[in-house]
Amino acid sequence: MPIETAVVSIEKIERMYGFGVYESLKVRNNILYFVEQHVDRLMHSARCINLLHSFTAETITSWIQVFAAQIQHPSTNIKVLLLGGKEADATELFLFPLAPFFPKKEWYRHGVKTFAFEYERWMPPAKSLNMLPSYYYYKQATRRGGYDALFVDRAGHIREGSRTNFYAMKGNTIVSPPKKDVLEGVTMMTIEKVLEGSQFTLEHRPISKQNLHEFDSLLLSSTSSKILPIARVDAMKFAVSPGLKRLIHIYNSALSASQGRFENLTP
Repeated sequence: MPIETAVVSIEKIERMYGFGVYESLKVRNNILYFVEQHVDRLMHSARCINLLHSFTAETITSWIQVFAAQIQHPSTNIKVLLLGGKEADATELFLFPLAPFFPKKEWYRHGVKTFAFEYERWMPPAKSLNMLPSYYYYKQATRRGGYDALFVDRAGHIREGSRTNFYAMKGNTIVSPPKKDVLEGVTMMTIEKVLEGSQFTLEHRPISKQNLHEFDSLLLSSTSSKILPIARVDAMKFAVSPGLKRLIHIYNSALSASQGRFENLTP
């Protein structure tokens, strides 16, 4: 239905308290990307916060596919919102299109600015609506000219961005924080799949903010931006290494060749 008439009541306490989970999918050139992985993560997030519902993964997947086919624009984002209730049959599922975000080409050449803040998300593996701190710190970063805010835990390790996953790179070794500490983005899953059999190796271990100077390059990943180099973390500057440029090329080529299917991803 038109967005003007697609309204929901604010009286429901579960909705007012943000009891829900969500996903954002990408349609590129009329191809819907990695729908099964997004739906699996939606279901996982719901289980994490004990959000009961009667929807199946197969049903949600089919609805998203039908919905994507009806969108007239070749490139768009699809938001999937699962709002909980007191009972499973009170849970609501919403699908709606969003205008796509197109990163600037210069960001891929020179990198983006980021700013670090001390914060640890509650229940990191769940993509929940508990977004106030992320929103707050993201706004703090953008007001200072940054692309994203990076979250630093109590041990001084960078975990993730407010809307991105975070990596550090040394030679052909890519380091990612432990999965238990972050939201494992679907782009993160696809990067890991592409790296299988490539010249790159992936390690999962804490990344100390204090020791960032030991790495050649830093990078972010997300559904909208794919792989994006980092030029600065606060006052620390970083280069876009030849290895990172190769990684971006390999990933973008694999993404295009996959036709939106996870099993088609190869380096």
